[in-house]
Amino acid sequence: MKKFKSYLNNEQGNIALFVIGLLSVMIILFVLILNLAGALIVKEQAISTSQQAALAATASLYEDLPDFISDYETKLKEMLAEEAEEEGGETEPPEEAAPEEEEDTIAELIEKEVNNLSGEMAEYSLNEIQNEAIDRVLSSEMDKGLGGGLLKKMLNNEMEYRWINSMKESARNTILANGGELAGAQMTVFDNGQVVVKSSKEASAIGYNGFFAGAVKNLTKSSKGPEILFVQKLAGWEGRTYSLE
Repeated sequence: MKKFKSYLNNEQGNIALFVIGLLSVMIILFVLILNLAGALIVKEQAISTSQQAALAATASLYEDLPDFISDYETKLKEMLAEEAEEEGGETEPPEEAAPEEEEDTIAELIEKEVNNLSGEMAEYSLNEIQNEAIDRVLSSEMDKGLGGGLLKKMLNNEMEYRWINSMKESARNTILANGGELAGAQMTVFDNGQVVVKSSKEASAIGYNGFFAGAVKNLTKSSKGPEILFVQKLAGWEGRTYSLE
């Protein structure tokens, strides 16, 4: 009888140990699943952050274009007037000749292109249609080479000394606003006419009984903005990378 009780007690003790061990394994597996799910969420957040930063940098570029176009047309008119004076030609047509029809300004060409694209891009927002119109018109105007390629020269100059800084600032602010990390963050202009932003987001592991405790990893992801056609006509800009730290 005593032996039976002793055996029973041993069996109960073994079962208790087995249950405790099984529970521990199940808890560890559960924590592991939670960490994997958390990592996937952070990964998606990192992708979203870099994508929004790329979009913000691209939007910053387009926002600066209307004022730039106005300045360009003013300088082009001045340049053409100076060239006409140097050549000694008449700046006004003779009275008997029919006056030449004035060409549309770039702003007018963009407005016409917006109207043309409204049907073709009906599913897009007005802002996207306007950006596409600006893109097409600027690309066409660069091919004309007016004023000795003045448009390309001015675009390169603005990109080098002003727009890149604005784009970097927009990308940087967007990363921070989305809880991303600036350490190692980069902006590339351009990859086939697209702005590429690389950023990271911190993923902290949930610890249990020493497992995974204190584990922290920065998940780094890159995303591209929409294609910008006119920048592909500017030499020397493909693949330039800037730090966002």
